[in-house]
Amino acid sequence: MGTLYVVATPIGNLKDITLRAIEILSQVPVVACEDTRRTGQLFKLLNIPNHPKFVSVRDWNEAKMVSLLLGYLVHGDAALVSDAGTPLISDPGYKVVSVVRAAGFVVVPIPGASAVTSALSVAGLPTDKFMFLGFWNSKYEILPNTTTIIYESPVRTRETIEEIKKRYPDADVIVARELTKIYEYIGPDDGVYKGEITIVVNYARSSGMGQGF
Repeated sequence: MGTLYVVATPIGNLKDITLRAIEILSQVPVVACEDTRRTGQLFKLLNIPNHPKFVSVRDWNEAKMVSLLLGYLVHGDAALVSDAGTPLISDPGYKVVSVVRAAGFVVVPIPGASAVTSALSVAGLPTDKFMFLGFWNSKYEILPNTTTIIYESPVRTRETIEEIKKRYPDADVIVARELTKIYEYIGPDDGVYKGEITIVVNYARSSGMGQGF
């Protein structure tokens, strides 16, 4: 009975890979990933000598690929990675982990980079309670006294921030883009929207309801 390792990969800076992640990826015979070419390139950049079988698992084929992965796990270990960051966090992998656990296999996390926790840790907003909404939908409400983290695409960021400010005029809004990369920016909205964007919002601090206020 093999073990499925859920391995976090860098969100930008390759040096953010952990020693444990390199160890696991150097050993497993099978790696489930989103883009096999991108993950193969990551192996090359990190000088990982292992040449596993790469299996593409995406939102549209995840349910189908689970049975294939179960077959591999009967004979040995496997790893699950996303294109960047921690798998399952607004990335494929939920169905894989759910079915693999239900089938009796051990699932082990290999922690590492995540845009959610990275942005939250430096936003300067309360962290005693927080909520992650993934890619924001206009039907979502941001709760008072709860810091909220949102992913957004560059083409939608302006619209999303304008909607947030319309609903919550006194909210603190921090934009984090290109995290861990050369042009990393973390601060108030400056109207520049490119690359990967994470938005952190809190509208309780000004009323004295947040952590430490």
